[in-house]
Amino acid sequence: MHKKRRTKTKVKDSSLKNIAKKTAIGSVASLLSFFALTALAALILWKNDSDTASFKYIVSAIGAVSGFLGGFIAVRPVRKNGIAFGTLSALVPCVLILAVSALLTKSPISIAGWIFIAVNILFSAIGGIVAVNKRK
Repeated sequence: MHKKRRTKTKVKDSSLKNIAKKTAIGSVASLLSFFALTALAALILWKNDSDTASFKYIVSAIGAVSGFLGGFIAVRPVRKNGIAFGTLSALVPCVLILAVSALLTKSPISIAGWIFIAVNILFSAIGGIVAVNKRK
């Protein structure tokens, strides 16, 4: 009589290296989507001769979309700790965006910048939560 071999269920690789890689991919996706959507919004505002005073609100909305996308992409392959990994995926883009902004404007971070950081991190965490709870 042959014994049945037990096969282990395939466990997702949750090593620190893999998690860091997935978080970096989510950060890059967030950063690229932010710059693409910001360029598109600037083009639309420029073509319509719109007032640029509303651009800070548009940038916060774009930050929400790009943060959600980055958090979702970072957490989807790992499927655990959505809040933590989603938030981690938002930190690098926030730092880079604010550093570029500070270098270009040569001024400290305004209240709109702090709101952008909060919105981006919040929506990245929400994207991570959605990715963990999304069914295949």
